[in-house]
Amino acid sequence: MNRLLLLLVAVVSVQCAHAPDAPPPVPPPESASPGVAWPEPQPPALRLPDTVRPVRYALDLTLLPEKDTYPGHVTIDVEAREPVRQVWLHAQDLEVSGARVTVGGRTFEAKPVTASEGRLGLLLPEVLPAGTAQLALDFSGKVDRERSQGLYGQEEGGEPYLYTFFEPIDARRAFPNFDEPTFKVPWTLRLTVKPGHVALANASIVSREPVAGGLERVSFAESKPMPSYLVAFMVGPFDVVDAGSVGRGKVPLRFVVPKGRGAETRFAASVTPRIVTGLEDFFDQAYPYDKLEVAVVPRYWGTMEHPGLVALGQPLTLIPPGEETLARRRAYVTIANHELGHYWFGNIVTCKWWDDIWLNESFTAWLDRQTVDRLEPSWSFQQERTIEAMRSALESDALEAALPVRKPVESNDDIVGSFDNGTTYDKGSSVIAMFEAWMGPKPFQELLRGYVRKHAWKVVTTEDFLAEVSAAAGPEVARSFKGFVEQSGAPRVSAQVTCPAGGAPTVKLSQERYQPAGSKAGARQEWIVPVCLRVGTGTKSTRVCSMMQGPTAEVTLPTKQCPAWVLLNEGGTGYYRSGYTREQLTTLLATPVAAFTTGEQVALWADVDAAVGRGDLLLGEALKAVPATARSKERLVVEGGAALLKRVRLDRLSVEERKRYRAWVASLHAPRARALGWVPKRGDDDAVKESRSLFLWLAAGVGEDSVLVTQATPLVRAWLTDRKSVDPEAVSSALPRAATHGDAALFDALLEAAKKEPNRTERARLLSALGYFRVPELTRRALGLVVGSDFDTRDALVILKTALFLPETQSLAWNFYREQFDTLAQRLRSDEMGGLINQVGNLCDAAQLTEAEAFLTPRVKQVEGGPRALARALESIRLCLESEKLHQQSVRDFLRAR
Repeated sequence: MNRLLLLLVAVVSVQCAHAPDAPPPVPPPESASPGVAWPEPQPPALRLPDTVRPVRYALDLTLLPEKDTYPGHVTIDVEAREPVRQVWLHAQDLEVSGARVTVGGRTFEAKPVTASEGRLGLLLPEVLPAGTAQLALDFSGKVDRERSQGLYGQEEGGEPYLYTFFEPIDARRAFPNFDEPTFKVPWTLRLTVKPGHVALANASIVSREPVAGGLERVSFAESKPMPSYLVAFMVGPFDVVDAGSVGRGKVPLRFVVPKGRGAETRFAASVTPRIVTGLEDFFDQAYPYDKLEVAVVPRYWGTMEHPGLVALGQPLTLIPPGEETLARRRAYVTIANHELGHYWFGNIVTCKWWDDIWLNESFTAWLDRQTVDRLEPSWSFQQERTIEAMRSALESDALEAALPVRKPVESNDDIVGSFDNGTTYDKGSSVIAMFEAWMGPKPFQELLRGYVRKHAWKVVTTEDFLAEVSAAAGPEVARSFKGFVEQSGAPRVSAQVTCPAGGAPTVKLSQERYQPAGSKAGARQEWIVPVCLRVGTGTKSTRVCSMMQGPTAEVTLPTKQCPAWVLLNEGGTGYYRSGYTREQLTTLLATPVAAFTTGEQVALWADVDAAVGRGDLLLGEALKAVPATARSKERLVVEGGAALLKRVRLDRLSVEERKRYRAWVASLHAPRARALGWVPKRGDDDAVKESRSLFLWLAAGVGEDSVLVTQATPLVRAWLTDRKSVDPEAVSSALPRAATHGDAALFDALLEAAKKEPNRTERARLLSALGYFRVPELTRRALGLVVGSDFDTRDALVILKTALFLPETQSLAWNFYREQFDTLAQRLRSDEMGGLINQVGNLCDAAQLTEAEAFLTPRVKQVEGGPRALARALESIRLCLESEKLHQQSVRDFLRAR
């Protein structure tokens, strides 16, 4: 593709970024004479050439939070691996006012040129020889105040603050650098700030001294090696809360919060040391940095694993005393475990290129289940999250448009799109869980410990990791692992049992790609599948495992008795769909639940759902089995059965059919929900609180039980009058239910409360509730707030997401979506817009499919990752339409019989 090169040339004096005092001017360049024959710019297509690599950075910035621009200087020690006449790095939306190169005691001027997608070239007047050199660039940058990317500003309580968020490719928006993960080197930062302002970065402060202009210069120690996307700093009138120390090395722990918010870190401060200890114990390594500062950033967005300065969002970290609900405690513990887990998977060991981001994200998504579970065993978090991730991953992998865990990255779109929830996080972590179960938890943990130690402070590829797998478990396991991360899709494994007279029973396994009805993906695909079966009669069973290669395999059972049943996914950890015949399913569902673990029961119900998805089983028939799960004592089994309820498209049912459906769901779950009630009782443990939340959602949310719905509104009105009058656990469940059936008076009360609420987290909760109102006029008013002037679009966007999901408001929301898409695209990040494009996949109407394709196709080209998101969304709509053709009548027949 031809790219327009914009040339920018200017000459200024260069300042040394790491001198203790005001730096002296750099001598005039020796090659500044006019008439130099500059080389023709040859920008790289995507990845920077390996001919010149950074060795060390020194970055100097003047940061005044109220200013929209800032001056900066960066010095980069480099290694030239071969002679060159141009050096390419990155800078986006920066004004580069001077660039010089020092080599062999000589300094000469370089000519800066820019190319598209943030590439910055330095043209040289003479050949730069192989060896060491130094680049020096003066520049000015802009503070982002709309999209929270790069160096961004946020006002809190009338005070401006500055934060950073660079992953994956936004460090180039803040300063010139080699903005790729492979360039992992030490950094030294120096920030010039207002007296009294807090200035923090990845490394510890080594000095703070006054400079000209009434400002202060804060100098930081050199960091450990890190890529540009992990660089972080923050400036402003923050409060800094000392929270003691963490880890084996007793490093200081501090929370950095907007002025006056320190008391809200009480819970986070109490649990963070335990999180660090859990991670140290898992890796048998000490916490790797000399400090741990928690930068409490404005939103969930911005949460990031910066070394020494981990960023965690206000909704996670700032919990007013007395409002430590289970949901808020779980959120902080889970996300903090994830981000701090990245200190090992991502920071100590970093992926070499974005196609291997799964080595950072998949492993940390898997790791946080381990560490959270050990921290709070009563939550059963590992089992729950493993089930959720497996469900999400298999749903994503059913699409023809699904990408593998290890994704090809050939553009900036691909880089942004590589952070995909369904595959990078959920599928990757599910595949890891499968191989952990295959190898055994302790051997797998030792493999990971050795991998991190061997590659500490380096960059790695998938091949590096698979070499460790091969050494620990054998080449066959490594090949199997490779197949699951490098292929899209998931296997469907089926079985046929043969019991010959006088001989051992055998099971013939077959595999193919799982495809939902209407899919155009090719089924001829094979994996090396680690299959573990459980075969038995009654509650007695035997475990049999086999590494399946090829389209079929035969397994001899270690018993002479012909089994009554065969469970194809022992433990529920295998990353594949189990393809049962109708007869096999009937037998398994009739088997006493004591024969199976909770994970196996949930996996079985997921396989029932998959059979419906393929059209092997009609949804109306499958719904007849759901009452058995509703009676289960295991919350996760209840949720497994309830997953089938999501296949019932209420927007495709008549008003009367919706009433029948909701009455049926309420009949299953309302008795337990009413017994638990809205308000927690004294002595309720977290397990009871989890169950209460689930059954209230099923009975009052899905089933719209009249008794529970009637009770919700007075609770919310009392809470609006006095926030201390209602238990916060009850408010979280009651607020969306009251709004769903609310009138204009309640809408106005919630809106007025949102306008007055200074706390962003509480304001977001109030705005979220406004998306649930069903009265058309109230829905229109709520949607108007998303692009109005009363609230930040990023805070109010939840209204549109909620309204677009609900059948009663979907049509209005879809119209608004198209009317305001261009406005939203100007205010939101590409990843946020990508999320909105993905959500179009919730539609299930032929006319809307045509509208979505015509409207979005020309627009998604402007959104990084947009074309892929649209392809997934359109395929989801098509598959939903095909599913409705298969199942709609069976659902109607089922409801008619209720």
